[in-house]
Amino acid sequence: MSSPKNVILIMTDQQHYRTLGCTGASEARTPNIDRLAQRGVVFRNHIVANPVCSPSRGCIMTGKHTTEHGLWFNGCTLPTSHQTVPTAFNEAGYQTAVFGKMHLVPIIRRTQPHPPYGFQTAEVAEGDQQLIDDAYFRWLRTTNPDLFVQYLAEMYEGGHADGYKSKLPEKYHLSRWVTDRSIDWLKNRRTTKQPFFMKVSYFDPHHAFNPVEPYASMYDDIDVPEPVFEDGAIDSKPQHYRNYLKSCQNMTRDSKRMTAIIKSYHAMVAHIDACVGDLMKTLEDQGLAQDTVVMFTSDHGELLGNHGLLWKGPYMLDDLLRVPMVVGIPGGPGKGQVTDELTSAVDIFATLGSVAGLADFPRHSGRRFIDSDLNLFPDQPHEYVLTEWEHPKASSSDSLRCLRTKTHKLVHYNHSDEGELYDLQNDPHEFRNLYEESAHKALCHQLTDQLAGHYLSRRPPVPYEGGW
Repeated sequence: MSSPKNVILIMTDQQHYRTLGCTGASEARTPNIDRLAQRGVVFRNHIVANPVCSPSRGCIMTGKHTTEHGLWFNGCTLPTSHQTVPTAFNEAGYQTAVFGKMHLVPIIRRTQPHPPYGFQTAEVAEGDQQLIDDAYFRWLRTTNPDLFVQYLAEMYEGGHADGYKSKLPEKYHLSRWVTDRSIDWLKNRRTTKQPFFMKVSYFDPHHAFNPVEPYASMYDDIDVPEPVFEDGAIDSKPQHYRNYLKSCQNMTRDSKRMTAIIKSYHAMVAHIDACVGDLMKTLEDQGLAQDTVVMFTSDHGELLGNHGLLWKGPYMLDDLLRVPMVVGIPGGPGKGQVTDELTSAVDIFATLGSVAGLADFPRHSGRRFIDSDLNLFPDQPHEYVLTEWEHPKASSSDSLRCLRTKTHKLVHYNHSDEGELYDLQNDPHEFRNLYEESAHKALCHQLTDQLAGHYLSRRPPVPYEGGW
């Protein structure tokens, strides 16, 4: 049996699927992630288990759905009773480390260091300007106090509803800090006597849409597509869509404003790609490129002006649910595979153990979608995958359950007669809600029956603490 492989999980925050060259974005400038794809597999139907940060990250860390692990909304805390990815790797004899965002406890209510949830080394930096005492902000405040104050002021002044160029020097940016701390650990702090699992977790391209140079100017002369929009399409959707459109349309229907946001967003992804390139070079320099599997993904997507909407929320559109998933061996053979089979964020736990070559690694609610030799689907692919949404305030959209197949999507509203049904083959942008159309009632009932066969019904008893 071959030796266990090292594993690196690279995560971004709020990254739309169509932002990499290898996922079909011709305007993307992501040569390093695209090179990783050439050394591995692109999963074109990877679906998150929750469309917002904390609960989605809880699904990834535990291999369980939201109603199983309990972290049901931003502002809740993941119970420490769960086995997590790093605790499972610890038990397998691995070194474990995380650099960057974890967000498994409420950000603005936190007064103590973020719990490590099993990571032996945990340098947590959440990226939100409301929390100025995490590892990155502490470093920036100590290294360059004036720049720290200027950067916070810039983020407040620039806000989250426009694209703009940050004046922060690249060497002081959070993405650079996460990368440098990860590289330092690879070079100077790990032991060569054990394999390792490392999570490298970026805050970008989450808003604010404020890239730094030289990436901020990269898109000055690059055309980006307009957001997808169809007049009247949102009228077929439940009421909360229409309410949100009213609050967003002054931003999203302003072509100049949205173009600036989209260019800034792509520039932030290009910055991350450059950081990924530095990580890959370090693996080569350290002689680790052939023995390390790298997984690149995100916690959820970004509406990015599509349907006239921005950011994220209780919208089970693929703009939020479908995210990049690339798995490769930087020094391995160039397989360059692509698959349209469904994978879920709850599969990540089991798959990380699979790519490490650990036969006894837990699976929890997930399935392995690739092994250590980059063979696909050692477990049976999904017929469908599930996504949940819970909100602490009572409304028609406070409790949603989504079942997605490769061809269709059903969204069930637990406290309303409203619903959503989309034909993803004939309507990939999800403009036409078929839920109330008589011709599709049989399919709607079939998918509802499949959804009803699961536990996904009640909000977990974990308290809502407030904030996010």
